[in-house]
Amino acid sequence: MLYLLKLAFRNLLRNTRRSLLAVLSVMLSIMFIVFMQGMLGGFMGSLVRNYTRNETGHIRIATRDFVDKVRFYPVTENIENPDSLIAGIKDDPDIAKHIDIITKRIYFGVLLNNRGNNKNAVALAGDPATEKDLLLLHKSILPGGRYIRNERETIIGAGLAEALDFKVGDTVKVMAQGGDYALHLRKFAVVGIFESGLKDMDERIFQIPLSDAEKLLRMKDETQQIILMLDNYHRAEQVASAIEQKIGTPELSIQPWREAGIYGNYVTLAAKMYNIIYFVIALLGAFIIGNIMMMVVLERRREIGVLKSMGLSRIKILFLFISEGIILGLAGSLAGVAGGSLVSWYFHIFGLDFSKALSSVNMPMDSVVYTTIDTGGLAVAVVLGTLVSGLVSIIPSWQAARMNAVNAIKSV
Repeated sequence: MLYLLKLAFRNLLRNTRRSLLAVLSVMLSIMFIVFMQGMLGGFMGSLVRNYTRNETGHIRIATRDFVDKVRFYPVTENIENPDSLIAGIKDDPDIAKHIDIITKRIYFGVLLNNRGNNKNAVALAGDPATEKDLLLLHKSILPGGRYIRNERETIIGAGLAEALDFKVGDTVKVMAQGGDYALHLRKFAVVGIFESGLKDMDERIFQIPLSDAEKLLRMKDETQQIILMLDNYHRAEQVASAIEQKIGTPELSIQPWREAGIYGNYVTLAAKMYNIIYFVIALLGAFIIGNIMMMVVLERRREIGVLKSMGLSRIKILFLFISEGIILGLAGSLAGVAGGSLVSWYFHIFGLDFSKALSSVNMPMDSVVYTTIDTGGLAVAVVLGTLVSGLVSIIPSWQAARMNAVNAIKSV
């Protein structure tokens, strides 16, 4: 079949203008696909990174009763002896090698009041040193404030502080129902106000030390959740399964991030939807190849008749014309991947500012999104562009293969 490929190349060089038009069409569609892949990767990466750091971790361990009531942030459905559970996970080298951070965390909702202003808020309680590396809120502290160092200190989101007129140095009184079902009060000094750029965080979150939350909520040798951050979030299902086999009990729920909240479903659904969109875009780009191949078949009827009269079989005629379409698609796909990678690289460095678009969106998304460049995605784009180009070439190629040799020669 090598001589047929050489013939296909020669045929494409007969009309370079037409061949370049076909290559350009595929190139533009693949460029768009590569850029969309990069932008989607940036969006999804931002969403997963912020969502898992702020809420679920890559893996969340909690009681099944807590999971059933998670939207209410219950403080009565807790894990007993969490330190021994954490030690058991760390002692398994096959699991521990994938874990970057493992920590206890408590969320609970409260109604904050200050100077006659009321607002629903959520307390995020964790070990300050660990949460400093996890939430990175110390980098978002506004001038005049600092990060938490001691007990009875808090940092407050800028939107929440503005709504309640809190300033650095003020005192926050937090009253909450504890694990003993009684109401308890604890005071915190505002040592910093943070502006993370995440609307959801800035307008409703205040952070306090884990030890304060345990005292306020009367959680002795208990915790609400254990959060695990992995070296690669794509391994979450695998590691969660390993933890389940090691320490799983009927009372505990060990959930990878895709199962621990609504955003995991969004990521999965978005990936499926965009795969369909990519195929449609590639099909539109390759549509010109189908039209060009149809014109080529009509123009080369006599040549087809001569080739068939010389003994070239239908299969070989079919292979010849499909090869021409595939070559055009491959050339356009490679050029498109190169061009799309350059565009994605630019926005990977400088980012895309969606501050205005996301200002009214209550999702854990960064306001500036940096596109990603995935070699696997680039390979898929090349295969997709080439495959679709081959598919749209089948019909005109089949028509060429079915031509009667005598009629094809006489028709010119």
